[in-house]
Amino acid sequence: MGASCKLAFLAGFGYSQEWTRVTARLPLMHLPEGADMSRLPLGPYPGIGYGHLLSTNPGVVVTRHEWLVHPIPVERPERGYEDVRMECPVCGRTFTVRVSSLARARQRQQMLEWGWKVSLAITVLCGLLIIPAGEGLRALLYLLLGLGGTLALFMYMRLGLTDGVFIRWPTWTRMRGHMLRWPPGTPRRWQR
Repeated sequence: MGASCKLAFLAGFGYSQEWTRVTARLPLMHLPEGADMSRLPLGPYPGIGYGHLLSTNPGVVVTRHEWLVHPIPVERPERGYEDVRMECPVCGRTFTVRVSSLARARQRQQMLEWGWKVSLAITVLCGLLIIPAGEGLRALLYLLLGLGGTLALFMYMRLGLTDGVFIRWPTWTRMRGHMLRWPPGTPRRWQR
C-alpha cells in the first residue's frame, strides 16, 4: 500500500496530518476473522493512540468530549516492555508510555478473557445455588453473586481496551486532558 493511501487511511481515523506523515511507513493492520477480543488484532505497532481533549460540550443528559487522537509511533519490543517518553504535539506536555511486547500483550488478553468467563460461571452457579440454599448460606451466595458479576463485567470491559499500552507517568489522575483512546471509527467487538 502506498504512502498516500496510508495517509488517507490514518486521516480518516482522525489522526492529525503531522502524525500521519510520521506513521505513513507503519504497516496497516487488517481485521481478520476470529481476531482477538480487543478492538483490533495485536500487531507490531500499538493500535491504540493517545488523545488530547479539544473541547467539552455539556448537555442536559450527556457531556460530549471531542478528542484529537494521535498514534503511538513505537514498535513493540521483542520481549518484556519498553518505557517511551512522548510529547503531545498540541500542548507540549510530556508523558511516559509503557509498550508491552506482543507475547506479553496476548498473555494479558488471554488472562482477561479467561477471567471474565470464570467470573461469569461463578456468578451463574451462585445464582442457581441460592434457590436450594439455607438461610446462613444465602448471604454468602448473594455476596459472591454480586462480586462475580461485577468482576466479570469489569474484566470484559477492560478486555476491549487492552492493547499492551499503559500510561506510566503522570498517573491517570494527573493526565489533565490526555487519555489512551481508540481512533474514531475503530470497530467495536460486536461490530465484527
